Amino acid sequence: MTLELPGGEPEVAALTAFLGQLFRALGLSLTRYAARCNRDKGSVSRYLSGARIAPKDFVDELLRQVAETTGQSVSPDVQEHAHRLRMAALRVRNASRHEVEELRERLGAAERELQLAGVRERHLLRSLEATEAQAAQAEQRYRQLEADRAAFRYETGPGALERRSDGPGADFARDELRALKRELDLLRAELVRAQALRHDAEEQCVRLEARLLAAEAALATQRSRQEREFDYRAELESPAAVLTREFARTVGTGADLETTAAELCAVFVPGRAAAAAVEVRAAFVGEDGAPDGWAPDGLLLHRLGTAGAATEGRNRALLPREQATRTLEQGRPVHADAAGGPVLVLPLAVRGEVFGVLRLFGGPGRAAYGRAETELLAGLADRGALLLDSARMHRAEARLARALQRSMIPEALPGAPWVRSAHRFRPGGRQGGVGGDWVDAIPLYGNRTALVVGAMLGHGLPAVQAMSRLRAGVHAFALLDVPPARLLRYLDDLARRMGDDHLASCLYAVYDPVARTCELATAGHPLPVLLRPGDGPEEVGLPEGVAIGVGGVPFASRTIDVPDGSTLVLCTGRRVELSSHCAKLIGTGWTPGQLLDFVFEAPGAVEGRDDLAVLVAVFDGAPQAEERFYEVLPARAEVPLVRSLVREQLALWGLGGVTDIATLLVGELLADAVATATMEVGLRLSWTDRLLVEVTDEQRELPVLAEVDPLGEEGSGRGLLLLDRLADRWGAEYHSYGRKVWFELSPLPG
Repeated sequence: MTLELPGGEPEVAALTAFLGQLFRALGLSLTRYAARCNRDKGSVSRYLSGARIAPKDFVDELLRQVAETTGQSVSPDVQEHAHRLRMAALRVRNASRHEVEELRERLGAAERELQLAGVRERHLLRSLEATEAQAAQAEQRYRQLEADRAAFRYETGPGALERRSDGPGADFARDELRALKRELDLLRAELVRAQALRHDAEEQCVRLEARLLAAEAALATQRSRQEREFDYRAELESPAAVLTREFARTVGTGADLETTAAELCAVFVPGRAAAAAVEVRAAFVGEDGAPDGWAPDGLLLHRLGTAGAATEGRNRALLPREQATRTLEQGRPVHADAAGGPVLVLPLAVRGEVFGVLRLFGGPGRAAYGRAETELLAGLADRGALLLDSARMHRAEARLARALQRSMIPEALPGAPWVRSAHRFRPGGRQGGVGGDWVDAIPLYGNRTALVVGAMLGHGLPAVQAMSRLRAGVHAFALLDVPPARLLRYLDDLARRMGDDHLASCLYAVYDPVARTCELATAGHPLPVLLRPGDGPEEVGLPEGVAIGVGGVPFASRTIDVPDGSTLVLCTGRRVELSSHCAKLIGTGWTPGQLLDFVFEAPGAVEGRDDLAVLVAVFDGAPQAEERFYEVLPARAEVPLVRSLVREQLALWGLGGVTDIATLLVGELLADAVATATMEVGLRLSWTDRLLVEVTDEQRELPVLAEVDPLGEEGSGRGLLLLDRLADRWGAEYHSYGRKVWFELSPLPG
């Protein structure tokens, strides 16, 4: 096992190797483990810092959490292997610390042995006392038998005793007494050995405690000596080393561009300059309106950060022409004299291109910058340029993520019949970047509507990219009319194919306005709230499900009744107490916009640390559908008869405006179906506010739109082509025993 990895502290590298080997031994993924147990990895970071949690406690806690999460006990072999890895990781520390840890382990084992020896001694003492009591009873019975025998001899006279046998009672008592005496001898010998072992364990504990105290004292002495040596070395360090260490400690602590520029200036003030300023070209900042370009006296630059009173409060800077030419074009430091003292202009360059300067204003009475000092400051300026470029790229990535996120959140949800919906999205204020929350409303055929809310477990551009993929997957599965629970299963498979780090929560609901029901399924998402007319708010209880991307856990759905006028509120913020807050709703008649305002006033939503997306849907319900079913024999002669029946039925419903188109499309679809069918073909007509037609057969292959002659004969495959040109909406999907092709037509006005 390699404990020291390149590019890191030996102790950190040791822990990294230990964690990797431990989870490989457990057969688990660290990301999926964290998502399953819904815990942060704070104990890992505390162990890395070397404080607040002991290494042994860390391993024991980790193994216990793994056992609770997976539902399987960790085998003793894996536990022993984990502690061997932990001891190997500790050996990269100094010898005294390792010795103290090892002595603590041995002292703990010795104390357990002492405890076991004490328990065994007490058990032997109780067994000895019980056996002695049994022996006393057996001896008393034996003496009673001897007394009875003597009395019999006295009463009957000499010679009668020889004629009377002892009987089985005397033999049994004699044998029992002998066995008990042998058992007493064995117990006494075992007790002597147990007492000797306890005595040895006590002596070993005393010796280990003494060694542990000595090792801890040696470790404390060593630490004190190291601290004194460190302080002594710090006192003897050169000013350049002190400045370099201070630069590494204070510059680049965050990812914000302006903060990094301010830290870069502050590290030189007041030790090396009275004031400092970071000034860059407008193209580097990437902001509209930033000063840039040549002026008569020099080059206009945008001032990112300052330190010192002389440069505060100014975002516009003018670099003299001569200094700008030598610094920006030649990339060389420039010394200048000013009324307030010497000035040192250092180029800020990355990838061979100078994007700005760092100006150090020496102040009155300050000597000119020497060659050695200039080289030191120029080297630190180069490191600062890399940090500034990294912060700039982080800002560009954050902007790209925000732009992609805004493009993924629809400004207006698509209109759906019998559903009045409204949504609102507010990005969070986290420094970690934007999140991956989204909402959707997807119209389905048959007047149904799918409502979707989801949130990626993460922030930044990767989370937004993963969100866009999952959102596209939801749309694709919804268009295939996949039920909610199965859709979440497909989405989970898609996320795992994308990678282990693509974890998300999602809630998918399908509202049927004719049946006035809503089928919902969740994957680790906060539960929605349903507001029924004339009743208070109610949190919809759903079968629990883990996050999308974890895998190995089934999803289940639940269907609820939603009367007309009911409102469903869905939310992505985990910090928002949606149920308890909606319990404060009083009265009815709330519009979707008013409900959005109310939810955004909930505890947790006001903080704004995370993204928050809210979707409110009011269900109005559709009139009862008029339906008609037909079963068509697989013969071409049946098609004209069914066309005439469909025309008569549409005339009864008063749909004369779409009768010709509907009859034509029904005939084409039936002709294509009976051409290859061997069983009866089903035809269903449904009329609400629009006409829905479904044709089902036993074929397992979905039809594909292809180039055919639209003027060809009926049954030549032109059905889908006419369907695509004449129907308002159409689609094909798998049915329970075959396939189904459907289309919708809206009646013409009048």
